[in-house]
Order: sequence, then C-alpha cells, then structure tokens
Amino acid sequence: MRLIAQQGDRRFWFLRLKPPYDTAIPDFGTPFVAIVLACDPTIAPDIQAAISAELVAKDCRYVLAWGVDPSSWDDSVDWAFIATDPEFNPPNDRMVMTTCHDDETIDDVICFALRSTNFGLHKFHDYLALMIGNSSEIESDVLSAIRSKLITP
Repeated sequence: MRLIAQQGDRRFWFLRLKPPYDTAIPDFGTPFVAIVLACDPTIAPDIQAAISAELVAKDCRYVLAWGVDPSSWDDSVDWAFIATDPEFNPPNDRMVMTTCHDDETIDDVICFALRSTNFGLHKFHDYLALMIGNSSEIESDVLSAIRSKLITP
C-alpha cells in the first residue's frame, strides 16, 4: 500500500490486490472509504466475498464500486455487512454505505469519494483506492485523478 496524496488530515492510499488475493486490507484504526476498482472479470465469488468481508471487518464504512460488474461488489459488501450480525440485523451505527458507479469516469468517482461520502457522524480522513486485479492503464488514470484532487506527499 502506498500513500498517493494528502491534503490536511485527508489521505488517499492505493493498494493493488492480485491473484491469489491474499494481501491483507490495511487497518487504518478509524473508519475509512474504499473505492473498489474491479479489474478482474474472472474473480471467484468466494474470493470477492472474502475481500468484502475483510473491508467490513477493517471498519470500511463507505464502498464505491467501479469497473467490471460493480453491482456485484456493491451487493457483496452489503451482504458482508449484514452477515456481521447473527440475526442478520446489524445496528445502524455500524452501517456500511455502498454505491455503484458503472457508467462514470474514474475522475467522477474520485470526486464523489472526496465530496459526497461523509454521512451521519462520519467525517472520513482515509480513502483507499483498492484495485482488484491488474490494469496499468486504469492504475495510471486513478493515480492521476487522485493527484489532481489532492496535494501529493
């Protein structure tokens, strides 16, 4: 994982997960926002579910899904959150918001993450661009979009 840009107390990180997808999601110690950049059309549903569950377990409170079949990521994180309660009714104060961005540019998704993800008592300071799979072109676009919105470290 690497820090891409910072502005005041807001930090934007980048992490690429590649098969076999065994890299751990970082623990920021506070709630954070994740942009799931789905670049692997062959990812198995059980691997997707495990990554989603790990995001929820690490206190990710907002997930923006973009890329290959983003609605499956949106749903996967929703199910991971619901599964945190044995009665499938987790408390609202642990809510994980999810949004699907299938027809938007990377630049639009980064703008949305920075401008529209705070909700309730949550004012996020850490943002994670989480690339699932590998695409040097998408990675370059993501890094450029992040750097254009925040000051580079």
